[in-house]
Amino acid sequence: MRALTLLLIASLPGAGAPAAAQSAPDAIASVRAFAEQYQREAPSLVAFEEYVQDATYGRGTPAHQVTTAELVMVRLPGAASWVTFRDVLTVNKRPVRDREERLLKLLQSPEASALAQARRIAQESARFNLGRITRTMNVPDMALEYLLPRHGARIRFETLRDETIDGRPVVVLRFNEAAGPSIVRNLAGADLLARGRVWAERGSGAIVRTELLVEDRASTGTCTVEFGIDPRLGIRVPIKMTERYGTTGETIDAVARYSDFRRFTVSTDEKLTKPPGR
Repeated sequence: MRALTLLLIASLPGAGAPAAAQSAPDAIASVRAFAEQYQREAPSLVAFEEYVQDATYGRGTPAHQVTTAELVMVRLPGAASWVTFRDVLTVNKRPVRDREERLLKLLQSPEASALAQARRIAQESARFNLGRITRTMNVPDMALEYLLPRHGARIRFETLRDETIDGRPVVVLRFNEAAGPSIVRNLAGADLLARGRVWAERGSGAIVRTELLVEDRASTGTCTVEFGIDPRLGIRVPIKMTERYGTTGETIDAVARYSDFRRFTVSTDEKLTKPPGR
């Protein structure tokens, strides 16, 4: 179960040729099958991220920040899924001095509880978020969690329409989290029922775009992720993530771009073996 104040979104492998029109149940089933494939393959990727954040505070002075990072996906002992986190390299072109120490603490000395370690990793990533709105899941794979069959009893799907993206036909699906326990929670532990949309190729279910919306009484967050085929790995990966968060007197806009995808390996004791650097 993922806990935080606000949301975020997905990534994906594989692709396929466009197919003829499917029934709604078949379209939903193909998207879920693709999400399961991603769950099996994703905990082996690391990518370079450039993350631009802008915050406005009513009449106050706007804030601007650019970070670079390696985005790492790793499976933890006892966890049903994986954890995605940022290993931040620079903040406004200044190196993060404690980077190596954080990696050692978080990945070479795992906590007894996988969930406790996941929270710690998320908190470390979140310290570089701009603004006062707390969010620890601003990574490009959150929406995918809602597509996995293990949440099927709580997630409602409907097909909306066919569209074309970059000349390829896609089907648009809407999903709603109908009941708790929710995947995302606020800081008090209360359920935040999310909703969103998925753009996927007919037939293969390969995801082209995701959109996720999470809101509570005081704040809202939306995140859209675009995906494409990585020419080196031959799998579908996130290319761009666009976010907006809002609360009374504060708005945060952010854009992350991803490149240089590589694979890493995790040993049996879950210690990360990083791929060659950039």
